[in-house]
Amino acid sequence: MQLSGLFLSRSPLRANRRLLLCSIIIVFASTVAVAQKDTGAIAGTVKDSSGALVADAKVTIADVDRGTSLVTNTNSQGEYVASPLKIGRYNVTVEKQGFKKALAGPVTLNVQERPQINLTVQIGNFNETVTVNTQGPQLESETSELGQVVNSKTAETLPLNGRNYAQLALLGAGVAPSEPGSRVSSSYGFSANGARALQNNFLLDGVDNNANLGDVLNETAYVIQPSVDAIAEFKVQTNSYSAEFGRGNGAILNAVIKSGTNQLHGDVYEFLRNDKLDGRNAFDQFGRQPYKQNQFGFTLAGPIIKNRTFFFGDYEGLRVRQATPSPAIIPTPAMIGGDFSSFLDLTTPAVQLDPNTGLPTNQVALDCSGNPTYVGEIFNTRQTMTASANPFAAQNLNGLCGVPIGTNAAGIPTNIFTGNAGLNTPIDPLAARLAALFPAPNANISGNNFLSDPSRRESRNNFDIRIDHKIGVKDDAFGRFSYEDQPSFIPPPFKNVLDGGGFFDGVEDDSYRSVALSETHLFSPTVVNEFRVGYNRINSHRLQLNYNQDISQQLGFPGVPFTPINGGLPSISFSDGTVSIGSSTFLPSVEKQNSFVFTDNLTWIHGGHSLRFGT
Repeated sequence: MQLSGLFLSRSPLRANRRLLLCSIIIVFASTVAVAQKDTGAIAGTVKDSSGALVADAKVTIADVDRGTSLVTNTNSQGEYVASPLKIGRYNVTVEKQGFKKALAGPVTLNVQERPQINLTVQIGNFNETVTVNTQGPQLESETSELGQVVNSKTAETLPLNGRNYAQLALLGAGVAPSEPGSRVSSSYGFSANGARALQNNFLLDGVDNNANLGDVLNETAYVIQPSVDAIAEFKVQTNSYSAEFGRGNGAILNAVIKSGTNQLHGDVYEFLRNDKLDGRNAFDQFGRQPYKQNQFGFTLAGPIIKNRTFFFGDYEGLRVRQATPSPAIIPTPAMIGGDFSSFLDLTTPAVQLDPNTGLPTNQVALDCSGNPTYVGEIFNTRQTMTASANPFAAQNLNGLCGVPIGTNAAGIPTNIFTGNAGLNTPIDPLAARLAALFPAPNANISGNNFLSDPSRRESRNNFDIRIDHKIGVKDDAFGRFSYEDQPSFIPPPFKNVLDGGGFFDGVEDDSYRSVALSETHLFSPTVVNEFRVGYNRINSHRLQLNYNQDISQQLGFPGVPFTPINGGLPSISFSDGTVSIGSSTFLPSVEKQNSFVFTDNLTWIHGGHSLRFGT
């Protein structure tokens, strides 16, 4: 009644605001918080041997590998929540005067999970300890989130071509490979519950790891691709996740970089793929092609100050050298010299097309000398005549006639350039300069007379450095820096100015940087605040071959503008099946992304409720 009277005495606008605030609090009170995005929590209930709830019992959650601990107390309902906790192994100890100590563990805590560890204390000597068996499966009974956790052992032992951790997202229920032809299909993109692959949300150490640009060329949806050996674990959440996660249409891939422990440890690895070790593809018309892939690296982790400060570092290199055979049809030396007789079919006259329907008629087309024309015959486009200038043009349904580029003494076309075609120069000088750039035919493969075999080169280097520090009893912090650089060269069919590159051919230099900083403060066992800042940078350049050369001016193309990265030969295509030449029309491409993330989350455990607020 007092609350209602208070609302009635205020303005309607302020009353609505208070109602909204009450609604928000009610919603929060009905949910369960699960600490930060890259951590977890442990909760449970403490009872005595008679089943009575034990209030105000001391609960210690001890990190087995790092030697740190978090202390809380049970509430009046005998419940406790320890949050936030880094992923890892923990022992849970309950102490209460008049009861024996109860110990459960080690409990494995996964990212974004909150296992329920219930303990029963027995009346007895306070200095005695009763160990509780926790080897059974730890069920996620505290949240309704659906997801699949992939730990480091699974990630490191499963065969992965290219060792991209995103491939393992397919282990989750409702997750399928990206639809064929999508921009992320070749970078191991995945679709969850039918959503688009670009609607997935990638997190690394609780910080946004999404490539927010429409990355059509690089085909990536994330900024940093950490080494599989650097990942402690990751979780693919596909449904019912917390409101703190954005981009909610797809799945959430939440990865955590390893942190150091009190033990100095590491590993060294090398993965090799080589054409000498591969079987021949029976359907490959080019035979076994050279291929060499080396993926190598190391990890090192340990303590800087025991039980207080820890480090983790890793490096991975990738080297790929792969032949990329490209068959094509190119002009023969005879064609370059002006002889196109191979196109001419003197056994098949060319019939006229009905100008109204476009359908063939039974009337043979005539040239400007009144001779029948033939399939494949080439005419001088500069000598086209109309019916008003040539009587034979009037006999053609379109009222036009042409002059063959070459005929013999009997007036039969030869498709060889001669002076009687009315040309001052048989071949245009610009066309002659272009034609001279073509290499000689070197193959006969399925109608293609040329085969180029350039080598694709990829050289990737990436590393991560993470420092975890226990500032004090109530404060924890960590910092992480990730670096990735990936220069590569996808060669076009031709090594000279002809280029002939397609959508992806060219010189590429991609660099990625990511920084994450976090500080967690425990105001009390029931109030925890975490502040986090993140920064991601993408700097990607894809440039066509000869990008810095004004090829148009060198060859004599008029009116083609030039800028320092917009050089190369303009794209030229032919209608007779001859390979297209020139640089890709999609390049150059320059992408730059700088994204900043600031988050502050407060978790308040009040009675039987866990409330979470944040920005």
